[in-house]
Amino acid sequence: MSGLALGRVFKAARSTWLRQAAAMSSAAARKSLGTNVHYTETLDDGSIFVSRVPKEMPTISEADLPPPVREYKPAERKPLTAELKHAMVKLRNEDPAHWTVSRLAKKFDVPSQVVLMLAPSPKWRREEIQRQADQEWEKLGYKKRLIRINRLRRRLLW
Repeated sequence: MSGLALGRVFKAARSTWLRQAAAMSSAAARKSLGTNVHYTETLDDGSIFVSRVPKEMPTISEADLPPPVREYKPAERKPLTAELKHAMVKLRNEDPAHWTVSRLAKKFDVPSQVVLMLAPSPKWRREEIQRQADQEWEKLGYKKRLIRINRLRRRLLW
């Protein structure tokens, strides 16, 4: 028997088996299929819909849940005043190598995204970082450069 004919036989047997399982009660279908089938349904086009999750999710009350591991306390942050914002920008512009985003976020007790919005790195600092990265790139050998380029290409495919 050729591979194509064998495939047709398996397909016919499988579809027959699924139709029989659909005709059974859900408990019998569960046992027959060997999986946790909650219900089967024949659709308008004749195909069989097999669900492995219940139609309606069971309701869970708080009494059914285990006790919380720790109590939830939202972070209490004071709003930033104009003086604090100005101080943050001033520190960042004076010495961006020392006053990094994480240091400013800890000092002013704000998320790092707030620091990035209010006090971005000065242009001269960004250019300096780019020059350093270019120098590091020039130091790399052919193989290391090729590896990094391929890694970037793969990352773009994500």
